[in-house]
Amino acid sequence: MKTIAVLIDFSERSEHIAKYALHLAKKIKANVLLFNAFLVPADVPMATAQLAWPVYEYEEIKKDAEKTLRKLCDKLKHGLRERPSPGAFMPEISCRCEEGPVVNTLATLEQDKNIVLLVAGTHGADTVSTFVLGNNCRELIDDTKLPLLLVPENAAIKHIERLIFASDLDPNDVKYINAVAGLAHQYAANIVIGNVNPELPTDTKHNKAENSFMQEVVLKVDYKRISYRNFPNEDVKKGLAWVLETEKPDMLVMVHRKSNLLDFFLKSSVTKKMAANTTVPLLVYPYPMDSVPEF
Repeated sequence: MKTIAVLIDFSERSEHIAKYALHLAKKIKANVLLFNAFLVPADVPMATAQLAWPVYEYEEIKKDAEKTLRKLCDKLKHGLRERPSPGAFMPEISCRCEEGPVVNTLATLEQDKNIVLLVAGTHGADTVSTFVLGNNCRELIDDTKLPLLLVPENAAIKHIERLIFASDLDPNDVKYINAVAGLAHQYAANIVIGNVNPELPTDTKHNKAENSFMQEVVLKVDYKRISYRNFPNEDVKKGLAWVLETEKPDMLVMVHRKSNLLDFFLKSSVTKKMAANTTVPLLVYPYPMDSVPEF
């Protein structure tokens, strides 16, 4: 059975993210797994070990984490029962705890071939949570082998009407667009393939790349509600930020290709920059993927 795994840190935003994932799960007919990676003092780097950690034993910390997670699980189940939708798919909600930093527990989730999507929150509003969640987001983007949906804490829980797939016209993007089309189909949503590039009408090489790319999309993606737009801007991040502000899509989709070592030290990837500032859910696909999960 298809499953959406939701990373839970017991903050208020976690509950909102879980509700967003649950709304999505009902539409794509998937179950929901609430997953918490809890820390013990040994997991904390020396730089932060000076924080006041309670002196608990491992089993007691795990017991507390499991108890809190089950409480959230029961609350979400109760919410489903309170708002029944006759004839609609009702996801099963389960929960699981593992010890260690969240990025170290990814392998556990990736071994479950039923999981088609990993859902997590974006940065927090306060300084401490921004630091912690910000680092988690960046590490998740780099390390996960699953599609990753990053949900801002103020993202509206609603039907998806339009998605923007940000592409640099790499032919490998077509298989990801095909997977996104499966999600869009559940909502009868429109997909806009957006390419941020300076507006150069005389750039025949770019025009040729656009035409070739869209021909591949037409041939390999069986979905009619797809269009293409060029968003002129010299800076990709600024161009995408403008797209989010003016076009107001319900979701932004990007393929994350890891930077080389030099880029790692000099700058952050466009995907990570968008994750830090996005106002809409951001669906990030890792590259490469042998098989892209279908919705």
